[in-house]
Amino acid sequence: MVDLKAFIEVIKPKQTTLLMVTCVITYLVGARCSIDPVHFLISSFSVFLAVAGTTALNMWLDKDIDAVMERTKFRPLPTGRLSEKVCAVYGLSLFSIGFILGFIKINALFSFILALGLFFDIIIYTVLLKRRSSYSIVLGGFAGAMPALAGWVASTGTIGLPGLIMAAIVLLWIPAHIWYLTMYFEDDYRIAGIPMLPLIIGMERTSWIIVGSTSVMLLLTTALYLVYSFTAIYLMSIGFMAYFLYKTVLFAKKPSRIKAKRMYKLASWTLAGVFISALLGSMRLT
Repeated sequence: MVDLKAFIEVIKPKQTTLLMVTCVITYLVGARCSIDPVHFLISSFSVFLAVAGTTALNMWLDKDIDAVMERTKFRPLPTGRLSEKVCAVYGLSLFSIGFILGFIKINALFSFILALGLFFDIIIYTVLLKRRSSYSIVLGGFAGAMPALAGWVASTGTIGLPGLIMAAIVLLWIPAHIWYLTMYFEDDYRIAGIPMLPLIIGMERTSWIIVGSTSVMLLLTTALYLVYSFTAIYLMSIGFMAYFLYKTVLFAKKPSRIKAKRMYKLASWTLAGVFISALLGSMRLT
């Protein structure tokens, strides 16, 4: 009997949803919420398929790691609810359909960006760096930034500065998000032999690096307001990011595993707040 739930689990619905939020909102900001519904749906669906397919391929490649980590050992591949071959074919099929659909219905640049996401996630991050470098997620973060950039390109047809800034915000957010998670599940990563930065240089030093990257995120959030025409509602995003920076400093002064989990969750809410503020700020009443 086919385990449909397993097919859903291997695309990591929560992670995929958050990345889709960045894509959809960046599309709407670029279009100033004046959209062709069919074009919008095709663009969003293409990105969803590409992200979901890439994630499934990532799960296939990381099956041995998932099998030894406490928080992941019950995923579909370690438990045998989904075979390795089926997962690989499933992931490749999802990505291929998204890529081809985007190429035919949107444009070549859009599909190229989807391919870059796959390249950075699968080749650069998962295959080459994850098991070897403590800074793997920094380059891997480029994959997470691609949905936002794809959304901008889909709505405007070009790679514009505002789209690059929104993608860069996601790029800088991803290491902080993952490193806080690593701090909380430190034992899991040690058992799996994954050299994440907090395990190599310690929780405190990593926390101050996050403070630095968050400071740049705040600058980028402010810069976006200066280079794109938003209403004052957008300024909420600067407030969200400033609050997150404040919390990262407090954490860095006294880091702990329990607080790391809270920071991990706060990071997600902060990114959502920034992008929703951008969406609201891009709307015009006239």
